[in-house]
Amino acid sequence: MSPDDVRDVTFSLALISKNAYDEAEVDAFLDRIEATLRGEDTLTAADVRSVAFTHTGLGRRGYTKEEVDEFLDQVAKTLESR
Repeated sequence: MSPDDVRDVTFSLALISKNAYDEAEVDAFLDRIEATLRGEDTLTAADVRSVAFTHTGLGRRGYTKEEVDEFLDQVAKTLESR
């Protein structure tokens, strides 16, 4: 996985708020992952696995939880192999 893969990733918007993560929080964490892969930050696989995002409130949409979790699992595996 490259920094560009992180920058270019897109997630679907969830229809039900309990299955969605706050977009701004996820985007900020993706920025840190990209910086880590560029050698400009120091996130570890453990950091990626333990991150907790706010679920969106009732009536608000956000990124689909399952898609974000799957991507973060791939990121953690990449960081472990470095």
